[in-house]
Amino acid sequence: MAESELKTRVISAVFFVIILFSCVFLSEYTLAALLVFISITGVFEMASMARNQGLIVLKIPAIAGTVICFGTAIAFTIAYLSVGFRSSDLFVALSVFAIWLVLTMIYAMIVINEKNVESLALTVFTVFYLALPMSLLLSLAADDKTGDFVPWRVMFLFFFMWASDTGAYFSGRFFGKHKLFERLSPKKTIEGFIGGLLTSMLVGLAGWKFFGTSTWYLWSLAGALLAVAGTCGDLFESMFKRRFGVKDSGRIMPGHGGVLDRFDSTFLAAPVYWIVSNLLF
Repeated sequence: MAESELKTRVISAVFFVIILFSCVFLSEYTLAALLVFISITGVFEMASMARNQGLIVLKIPAIAGTVICFGTAIAFTIAYLSVGFRSSDLFVALSVFAIWLVLTMIYAMIVINEKNVESLALTVFTVFYLALPMSLLLSLAADDKTGDFVPWRVMFLFFFMWASDTGAYFSGRFFGKHKLFERLSPKKTIEGFIGGLLTSMLVGLAGWKFFGTSTWYLWSLAGALLAVAGTCGDLFESMFKRRFGVKDSGRIMPGHGGVLDRFDSTFLAAPVYWIVSNLLF
């Protein structure tokens, strides 16, 4: 890697971390704005990649679906804190998604032809791939009992992902010999994966000490699960880029690519984190 390219990557990473920390810790509104921005920018990047292969991501329905995902997450959080979940709440949420799906199908019939049915599936997938994980992450920022804003819950997922990526990078660089999944990512190694797994488990131990909840082995297990999910998310996005014939999903982060490149592991790890959080907090 050239010195100028490395410098660009470092500067970009520093700005990225500053913006991320600021948005997560400032308020629930800036956190929501950040997660919505990530989701919608991801929609445009997915649309741009798909266009290379003659596919279409229907942006208007995808953005509408994103808004519904975040609205549902916020509404469910408020309902849970006030009177708890009711069957009617779930019915309303599912009805809204059903209406969105029907309207998306009608919109697709108008915009695309019968030879491009894959575009409809890609549009629906884009919403569930990007917006749903980010909206679940937003719901974790509210304390289950008091409703207080708890940004550390959200931030720890990024700590898990960064630890896994860093551990995998250095372990793979110094010890990597056996390819993990060469067809999708030639640089990833089994040794790197194990290193990322261990560093993520160490972050789990730090989470146990910091929050003082649950047990050390559950936090360590959560770290291992999130490392696996994050690696799968990385490979999954690599599969998409190979399918669409692109190196990077976008150029929003100089030296790092697009939002999908930067948060690829987070999109798959966020639902796992949301599930295991019921055991951790």
